[in-house]
Amino acid sequence: TNKMVPCFLSFFREATELCAKVESPRSSFASTISDQPELTPRSLSLPPGHPGLLGATGQQPFPRRSNSVSYPLSGLIADSVENMSAARRQSIDSLLGSTDQQALPRRSNSVSYSLSGSIAGSVEIMSPARRQSIDMTPTGSSPSSSQQSTGGSSLGLRDLDSMDGSPVPASVASSEEHQHSTVEIHEMFEQLHRVRNQLERSKKEASEGRQKAERDLFESSMMFKARESSLRKEKKEVEERLTKEKADLEKEHFHVCNELQKANEQRAELESKLLQTNALMEELQQLQVELQREKDHAVKEAEEMRQTNGNSVFGSTSAVALTEFSYTEIEEATDNFDDSKKIGSGGCGTVYKGFLRHTTVAIKKFNREGTTGDKEFNDEVETLSRMRHPNLVTLIGVCREAKALVFEFLSNGSLENCLQGEHQREPLSWRMRIRIAADICTGLIFLHSNKPKGIAHGDLKPDNVLLDNSFVCKLADFGISRPLDLTNTTVTPYHRTNQIKGTMGYMDPGYIASGEITAQYDVYSFGVVLMRLLTGKSPLGLPNEVEAALSNDMLQDIIDTSAGEWPTEYTEELARLALRCCRYERKERPNLANEAWGILQAMMNCPDDKCKPPTFFICPMTQEIMRDPHIAADGFTYEGEAIKDWLQRGHKCPP
Repeated sequence: TNKMVPCFLSFFREATELCAKVESPRSSFASTISDQPELTPRSLSLPPGHPGLLGATGQQPFPRRSNSVSYPLSGLIADSVENMSAARRQSIDSLLGSTDQQALPRRSNSVSYSLSGSIAGSVEIMSPARRQSIDMTPTGSSPSSSQQSTGGSSLGLRDLDSMDGSPVPASVASSEEHQHSTVEIHEMFEQLHRVRNQLERSKKEASEGRQKAERDLFESSMMFKARESSLRKEKKEVEERLTKEKADLEKEHFHVCNELQKANEQRAELESKLLQTNALMEELQQLQVELQREKDHAVKEAEEMRQTNGNSVFGSTSAVALTEFSYTEIEEATDNFDDSKKIGSGGCGTVYKGFLRHTTVAIKKFNREGTTGDKEFNDEVETLSRMRHPNLVTLIGVCREAKALVFEFLSNGSLENCLQGEHQREPLSWRMRIRIAADICTGLIFLHSNKPKGIAHGDLKPDNVLLDNSFVCKLADFGISRPLDLTNTTVTPYHRTNQIKGTMGYMDPGYIASGEITAQYDVYSFGVVLMRLLTGKSPLGLPNEVEAALSNDMLQDIIDTSAGEWPTEYTEELARLALRCCRYERKERPNLANEAWGILQAMMNCPDDKCKPPTFFICPMTQEIMRDPHIAADGFTYEGEAIKDWLQRGHKCPP
């Protein structure tokens, strides 16, 4: 027992110091600990031999703390000490008395620990006799001395007991008290050990909480710094971008201002030019009025002169002079338009054979009256008076009073009459038909390439193809021909009309659908004429019939055999050319000058022993086909080189 007293005192001192150390972290985190639930009371026991709680002998007593914060475990130990029996407290007092006779003063701190306060209170209430009984032997005494001391103490205890008036012998009472004290001390050691462990765990938890709080604070600080750095960087980037955009906007503003200034200058210049143009237009309008007045006066004078002079030359704007005949002359030439003189008729008028001024002529009298008749008459006069070509009928003169045109007379009539075999004529040979097709192609090319505006015939058919005594064909009947205009919005010259005119079977389907006349209109009609020359059949449905025969290799079955023995390669080539001309899409039709003429010319130049060339192809001097024909003063045609050589020899007249 004497050995355990210093241990107990030392353990008590360490527990008190531990409580004081735990107080510091708990006070620093008072706000945190105040929110947490209190620790559950636990019993404390320390093993035997553990250093004393009260410390070494001679240590100053612990002042009692007056702090309001208390730990439940300390209170539990205090309750255990207070519940000790009087005998046990006396035993403890006796133990404490030998070590320190002075009473433990109370700690004056505001924070008091229940454990130290309770133990100190228990020790203070012990009697001095018990304190003396505790201090029996030194801590390091041997067992024998311990036993001696025990015996001596027994005597003192008996005296004390006798002084207290207890009937129990002193030796027995001391032994029992000693045993109970030992058990109680062991229990207290265990309780104190548990308290110490609990305090250490609390300290560890407080330290971990503080470290965690410090880490959280450090991480928050680092995150704040990183966020602050990121925001500064973003702010810098935004400021740089705004500065750049501001510079770009200023540059663009400067450029826009310059452009605006230039536009204003151009506007002022244009306004000035517009004023000048308006002034010039006013002057031109005045000049136009004056010129129109002069024109009207000149036309009036010309009309008066025409009325006074019946043989005046017609054509105010014509390139070729036309003779104007009187109505009386026209009546005499046609026997007052007798039917016996009629040689043809059409939609526009009737053609008569006449003898005018000792010349056989063809006189075309327009049947329509009113504005329509006048327009057709003037259009044909305007067209034919401006052009001369070997494959166009020649206009000799006009009679406005009778609405009649005077043409050269073509003895072989129309191509339609030759195909129909009228007047017991011999059928046209295939070579002559190819030459007629070439002549028609040449006439159309001339019309389409006219300057400044091309002309579309508009009514090409065998009835309007006339043949002279050498079977040279000439295009006639230009009553519905139209000039082709080229606008800024079109690529192909055309003429639009609301009145569809022409002959069924020869009319372009595109013209029927849109009312637009183009050069390709005549190409379609030319294709139908080629099929007529090849087959001799009616034009209605002829393209489909030829296409079917060509596809089924039955073209020879529909060929006009009256033309002689057609070469197979020529018939197929001519049929394909005709079908291409009759395609519905105008863009797919061939160009007459670049394609059609080349094919027909190759067919004409093909030699044939059975067929001799016409005499008008033969030069009278060389008796060979002329390559460069020239018309001499005697009216005959000669080879160019031959007639030049003839004249260079000293001859003054043709042979």
